[in-house]
Amino acid sequence: MNEPVIQVAGLSFSYNGSPVLSDVSFDVNEKEFVALIGPNGGGKTTLIKLLIGLLKPRQGRIRVMGRSPDQVAGQIGYVPQDLNINRSFPISVMDVVLMGRLPFNRWTGLSKKDTASALAALECMNMDHLRQRRIDDLSGGQRERVFIARALATDPQILFLDEPTSNIDSHGRSELYGTLKELNKTKTIVVVSHDTMVLSSYVTAVACVNKDVHYHNGAEITEEMLETGYHCPVEIIAHGLPHRILKTHGNAS
Repeated sequence: MNEPVIQVAGLSFSYNGSPVLSDVSFDVNEKEFVALIGPNGGGKTTLIKLLIGLLKPRQGRIRVMGRSPDQVAGQIGYVPQDLNINRSFPISVMDVVLMGRLPFNRWTGLSKKDTASALAALECMNMDHLRQRRIDDLSGGQRERVFIARALATDPQILFLDEPTSNIDSHGRSELYGTLKELNKTKTIVVVSHDTMVLSSYVTAVACVNKDVHYHNGAEITEEMLETGYHCPVEIIAHGLPHRILKTHGNAS
């Protein structure tokens, strides 16, 4: 059996002395499609930032493709939740995606190979026909696809996305997750999501994050996972129908 593509052991992290993650351990296998779920403030975004090397753990060990995250930065794609882009700035879709190639060409400038890689990423996200359009002229769903294309421009082995559908309508969410499922044929994908649609329809594993991590190798969401992770009833989608998986909460009957 191949070594897990992500290995986390005894991971803890604090902000200003306040614990965010405590003694977290789990493995992610190659070409998994992992959904990180859990309450706001539970540590999902922090966990992603630790996995890609933007933050350093207080204690514990993280290995991505057998190395520390900063050693494999070129093989990781990341789409953050809040992209601080000035939409009024006159920049084209193609220029945004080319930004993903800059870390590889900071001294020599962009090459024909970079342009070809950016165009291939846009084609993958079905956005190549809009490559000359200004980024501020796009819809929320189209912009999200462009930002994913930027992350794909380096052909990463692992793609991390933080709430990629937060500003997209239901039809756009379905289309985007369908595209991610296709990408999952060749890449490991880790996505933070409150979108319950993704849980039953697309993912292969679920991690419930709330200071610790309960990792489940399968798309099924167990009552124990949600009770431990959310500490309250959660509406999920199962077999296309919404239902409440937790039976009781506090004094509720």
